[in-house]
Amino acid sequence: MSTCVLHLDIDAFFAQVEQLRNPNLMGKPVAVGSGVVASASYEARHCGIRAGMPLREARKLCAELTVIAGHAPIYRCFSEHLFSICAEYSPSVETYLDEAYCDWNGTERLYPDPVATAGEIRRRVLRDVGLRVTAGIGRNRMLAKMASQSAKPDGLRRLLPQDEEAFLHDLPVTFLPGVGAKTKALLAKLNIATVPEMHKLSRESLLRMLGRPGLILYERCRGRDTQPISRREIPRSLRRETSFHQAAIDRTTIEGMLYYLLERATNTLRRLRLEARQLGVKIRYSDGGEEKKTRRLPVSTQLDTELFALAIETLHQLYTRRVALHLIGVILTGLTPSSDLRQLELFEGTHSSLRSLTETRRERRLLQSLDSIRERFGYASVVCGRSVNLLGKFQRDDHGFILRTSSLTQ
Repeated sequence: MSTCVLHLDIDAFFAQVEQLRNPNLMGKPVAVGSGVVASASYEARHCGIRAGMPLREARKLCAELTVIAGHAPIYRCFSEHLFSICAEYSPSVETYLDEAYCDWNGTERLYPDPVATAGEIRRRVLRDVGLRVTAGIGRNRMLAKMASQSAKPDGLRRLLPQDEEAFLHDLPVTFLPGVGAKTKALLAKLNIATVPEMHKLSRESLLRMLGRPGLILYERCRGRDTQPISRREIPRSLRRETSFHQAAIDRTTIEGMLYYLLERATNTLRRLRLEARQLGVKIRYSDGGEEKKTRRLPVSTQLDTELFALAIETLHQLYTRRVALHLIGVILTGLTPSSDLRQLELFEGTHSSLRSLTETRRERRLLQSLDSIRERFGYASVVCGRSVNLLGKFQRDDHGFILRTSSLTQ
C-alpha cells in the first residue's frame, strides 16, 4: 500500500459513556443534553431521536427515554485515553472530540495487514477504555472517514482503491466533507443529489458556484483528498458557548455568563501555554436572529481582564435589540505560544490601554494561583469576577456551573 489512513469514530459517544458509567442503562434508549439532544444511543435512534432534536420532541417519540445533562470533563477523559492508544500505533494522530485520524503512510513493514491492526486497536479500546468504536481504512482521510461512516455502528471497513468508484457511485453529496446544508440546497436547485451527478460538473462550474470550496469538492467527488494528517500542537481556536435554560434579558446574567465562558476559555489557554490575538462574541436572540463579531487585540494575551474588556465592549455593540437572548458564546483565535513576559510596545503610547509590566505580572500570579486551586479542588471551588452574578441562578457541581448545552472546545 502506498498510502493508508485509519479513521476511528466513537459510536454515540456521550450516550455510550453514560451507559458505561451506569450499567442499568445498557440496552436502553439514552439521550445526553439539556434543551436539545447532544448525543443519542442507538436504542434511542431506533425511535427516531437524533442529535439537535429538542428534548421535548424526543420524549414524545420515546416515553422510556432516559435524559442525562452530561459531563463534558468526563467525556474528555475517555477520549484522551482512546487517543493515547492511537498514538502507540501511528507516528501522526489528528484528534477531535470523538474521532481520530491515524496516518499509516510508511508503516507497511510494521502493519502489513491494516485490517488486522485496526481490529487490534478496536479490541484494546473496548478492553481498556470500555468504548465501542467504528474504524474505516482508506488511501486518504476522506475515504477513511467515509468508510467508517458506512460501517457504523461498531464496524470495520477497508476501502481498497479498486472499490472506490463503486463505493462513491450512489452516495448522496452530503457524504462528502464540506457539503453542508447551504451547499446541499444550492446543488438541489441544479437537481444534483448524488456524488456521480456532481462528478459531471466541470472545475470551472464548481468554482463559479462555490468559490474555492468548489475546487476542493471537485477533487473530493473523484475520491481525491490532499489534506494531510497532522497533530495539532496548537488548536485553531478555543470556543465556549451555551444556551440559557430560559431566554435571558437581564444584563447582569448575560454579562455573568459571558465572563464565565471567557474564563473557562482563558483557563484552557493557560493550561496549553497559549495566548490569543483575536476574540469573537456570538449571540442568538430568542426569535432566532443571530449576531457575531470578531475583534483583534493590540497584543496577544491570556489574561481574563484584558480579554473580558474587549468581550464586554463587543457584546454591547452586538446586543442592540430589546429581545431576550437564547445563546451566548466566545471564541478565541490567532493562538500562539505564550511567553513568560509580555514584550512591551516599542514606542510608548502605541497602545493606550496597555498596562504596566508590574500589573501584568500581578494578574498572572493571581490567575496561576486560581488555576492551581481549581485543578486541585475542582473548577467550582472558586467563583470570581462577574461569574458571581450566576450564583443562585444556575446549579453547580465540581466542574462548575451546569449549562444547558455542553461548552466544549471545537
